[in-house]
Amino acid sequence: MLFSLSNLKKRSTRDADGEQAVVPKLLHGRAALRQVGLAIELFEGFVGKARSECDTRLLEGVMGDYRLGRCIESCLLAYYSFVQPSFESVLSAEEVAALAVHGISGPADVRYAVWDVANAGLGGVAPAQERGKLLGGLAGKWGLQAEAGIVDRLAGLDGEGAARLVRSGEMPAAQEVVRLYNRGAVKTLLAHSVRVEIGVRRLPGAALKRLYFIAKRSGVLVDVEEMEGQVEKGDNKGFVLTLYGPEQAFGTADKYGRRLADVALDLIRSLLLMHDVEAGQVAATAHLVLYDRPYRFHITPDMLQKLEYIAASGRGKVAETAASYSVGSAVEQGDEDKEVAEPTFDSLVEARLYKEYKSLEKGGYTHGWMLQREPEPVLAPGVVLIPDFGFRRGDTHIFMEIAGFWSPGYRERKVAKLRALAAQGGETRMILAVPLDAVNTFAGLPFPVVAYKNKVVATDLLELLDREYGSRTERFSAAQESCEPLRVEAEEKGCVREQEVATRLQAYTRTELLEAAGSLTGKGTKYVPGVGLFSTRLLEKVRARLAEALEAAEGGKIDLGEAEQLVGGMLGVARVDVELMLAGLEGFRMERPSLFEAYLTS
Repeated sequence: MLFSLSNLKKRSTRDADGEQAVVPKLLHGRAALRQVGLAIELFEGFVGKARSECDTRLLEGVMGDYRLGRCIESCLLAYYSFVQPSFESVLSAEEVAALAVHGISGPADVRYAVWDVANAGLGGVAPAQERGKLLGGLAGKWGLQAEAGIVDRLAGLDGEGAARLVRSGEMPAAQEVVRLYNRGAVKTLLAHSVRVEIGVRRLPGAALKRLYFIAKRSGVLVDVEEMEGQVEKGDNKGFVLTLYGPEQAFGTADKYGRRLADVALDLIRSLLLMHDVEAGQVAATAHLVLYDRPYRFHITPDMLQKLEYIAASGRGKVAETAASYSVGSAVEQGDEDKEVAEPTFDSLVEARLYKEYKSLEKGGYTHGWMLQREPEPVLAPGVVLIPDFGFRRGDTHIFMEIAGFWSPGYRERKVAKLRALAAQGGETRMILAVPLDAVNTFAGLPFPVVAYKNKVVATDLLELLDREYGSRTERFSAAQESCEPLRVEAEEKGCVREQEVATRLQAYTRTELLEAAGSLTGKGTKYVPGVGLFSTRLLEKVRARLAEALEAAEGGKIDLGEAEQLVGGMLGVARVDVELMLAGLEGFRMERPSLFEAYLTS
């Protein structure tokens, strides 16, 4: 729940650094519970009354402040609501049926009928002395009760003042309303923030990754930096997660502020759920602009207690269960019938790329590059970067960062981080996907760039991966060393399937495979494209077996399906493409008398 910023009761002060800070009015203690209890009783007294009869300004007197009164009213309206009365709540079932006969089912129909009668008999205007007679005549015509003003009442049932207050469920407890108000007050300030910084002094890398993707999957832009002045070493370092507000990320955006507030609190709760993180190790500060002046909003452990996110002991125990998020999904080859949950994305650009790449992967057109949805963070001194995707092929691992349609300020910060990463030395293999209008902004970085207009084209990405990181020359040289072991294995087993040949030769395209496998054919072995590497002894047995089958067959030919089963049985597989194997067998040909018939003959 968010309140109007002007209605939120707050005060300004100076924080420990001497900077201006804002503190919202939070409710706690017995006095606050009594006040809210009186407000609930007041609302209970309004139940069943029309809105025009409910003076909600009395809440301002109960709470002792007009801002608090308005915010508490917003909270109470989560449990109560104003509902427009229906014909059924005013009339009997017979009267409702009688109105339906005349084509009247709602207040608007009543008004139209009154206007029609006034236009027809009174020239469009009913004088005061004629008004009662006109409405009474309509009531009698429609078979309504003789109650005075019944037509007037029916005509105004959809008016704002006619709506009646009803309770949605059980009467709320004062503590529930206090909690709702306190959380709404904090969320209101967070929603109007320029940025929110969440720091934790000790955090394992796996936990950092999980928190990062909680924010990304919720559509909030986030940066991660190492905490300055930390002394922790190893895996448990301190980090600061910075969530950017709408103007910093995209310019003004509808509903983004509410999302920012929800994600910020979700991250804090997730941190407090970790068994090795104490409440005192988590610090959150929102930066916002009020009345054209910068303010800080510090979320303290005491404030978290009032939000009931940690227990009163302050030991970091969370008072309620936070939402759970799944992370770490990757695109891996597996059984075709295995159900894989579709991951979520923080941008349409990422979602489109994933879908297109997944389609290419199913067809075997990704040249061996496996897409990793959420790679490990790239950590360097002073730099923390969690890429959007990773690509792995063999021992080669490439990161990918997608630059979205961000604001200029956010782009500059991202470029600065990438430049700092490049300046660290070492070898961080990364590619960048950049919008066409931002290519110049990312120019000068030592990372290959693929430009896009509305979406990243997967084939363009594959071309860049092969060109920059394919290492074709090195792989071809290594493949020659694998040829002799493959020939020996083929002579021993009789056959090495083509997929295994391609894997051993590190060949990821048909062109690469044909080039690398050219030297496999020799004394004792023969490479058959599309099938695999065979020993000449096995090929001779297959040729002889097919010749016997043709000699025994009527007409000297056998159906292609029968030939495939025959050869498949000899190779120990369910099915083999005999038509492809003809490249390694002499004395046979295919005969196709029609589009639906195929025979093997000599």
